[in-house]
Order: sequence, then C-alpha cells, then structure tokens
Amino acid sequence: MIKFFRKIRQKLLSENPPAGRAGKFSKYLLYAVGEIVLVVIGILIALQINNKNQERINRDYELTMLREIKDALEKDISNMEGGLKTIEDLKQSVIKLTTIRNEPTYPYDSLVYHFTKVRRGGIALVINYSPYESIKSTGLDKISNSQLRNSITNLYEVKMKGVEFWVNEFIRRQLYKKNDLVSTIFKKEVVSDESDGIKVDYRINYELIHDSDDFNEFLVIAGGFIPIAKRNMNYAIKEMKSQIKEIELELKK
Repeated sequence: MIKFFRKIRQKLLSENPPAGRAGKFSKYLLYAVGEIVLVVIGILIALQINNKNQERINRDYELTMLREIKDALEKDISNMEGGLKTIEDLKQSVIKLTTIRNEPTYPYDSLVYHFTKVRRGGIALVINYSPYESIKSTGLDKISNSQLRNSITNLYEVKMKGVEFWVNEFIRRQLYKKNDLVSTIFKKEVVSDESDGIKVDYRINYELIHDSDDFNEFLVIAGGFIPIAKRNMNYAIKEMKSQIKEIELELKK
C-alpha cells in the first residue's frame, strides 16, 4: 500500500519538474512532506492491523472461556440431577419410617434398611467456579456482551451463593441435629467389618420408635430438609439452563 502511494508521488514529481533553486527547494519540500505522509499512513495501517489482531485474540479467548463456563454448568446440572434422585430415594425411606412409626402392626422387615439410609442420608452441593474465577481474574470485561457478562456474574455471585447457603450450610446444621438425635435415641454398637475393620451401628429399640418424641423429631429433621434441598436445586438447574442458552447464542455470533 505504501509503495503504491510512493509511486504516485514520484510520478507527480516527474510530470511537474520545478525550475531553479526555488524549484529544487519546492521539490525537496514536496518530497519530505510526501515521505512524512507515507510514514503516517504506514503507522495507521500497522495500528489498524494490530488492533484487528488484538480484537481477534480477545474474541478467541472470550469464546474459549464461555465454552468452559458452559461445559462446567452442564456438568453441575448433571450432578444436581443425580443429587435430586438421591434425595427422592431418601424421601421414600423417610415415608417408610413414618409409616412404621404410626402403624404398630406394620412389618419391621425393612426397618433397619430404611433407618440406616435415613441416618446416613444427606446432600452436599459442589459448584465448579473455576472457569468463572479464571475469566474474573483476567477481567470480566473480556466478555464483550455486557448483558451476558452481567447475567453470568449474577448467576455465580448471587444466585449460586444463595443456593449453596441453603443446601450446604442450613442443611448441614440440620444433619448435625439429626445425628445428635440418633446418638440420644439409640445405643451405639461397634461391629467388625471386612472392608474397613470396624463399623459403627446402632441398636434399634422398637419400643422407642413408637413412643419417643426424639424419634419424631428425628423424622421431622430428616424429612424437613428434603423440600428445601429440592426447591433450591431445581431453582439452580433452571437458572443454569437459562444461562447456557444465553452463552450458546453468543457462541453462534
């Protein structure tokens, strides 16, 4: 491009030869000005090319990070859906124990199985923040779409933090209460176990199941956190799926 402009300038100079000393000075001045103009044009072209390259690099990085966030969200959704199945299974055991508690003539065949499942049952939520934290550390402005940037930030900084509190913090405290009640109601028994050497079990006092207020409280706590966990996890899944759709729209641009 610069060679092209230089050829035009040289042609103009050759077609209009100046005369005398003034003419030589004019020719030199025209030549100098032409060189300056060519240099400026060259710098502007170089800057434009550099800016285009930087924009391409930034966009490539942005798309890479958005794909990583999308992949992380999809895995988190899959884990939560698996957790919801576990919670549903736990709910059925709570229902079964409640039935046994309220009906003295109900068979005890499955009592130990359901009691053990409810005693050990719980839920913990693990959200993968790594892709979000990675792009956050380099600058969230790397996400050029301001609306998408705000929605991703809101998802991780507000919505997911709220879900984590209810599922991990509130329910964890409920699980501690549940375990304390088990220790209060039933006697601990240590038995041998081929895998781990020993195993801690509890002797089930069948009379206490029907008459103990503590056992009632055990059932209330064990069943009470289930709807809280389900509500929050379903909310998280819904918000994550919505976020994935927004990211997919950006990736298609």
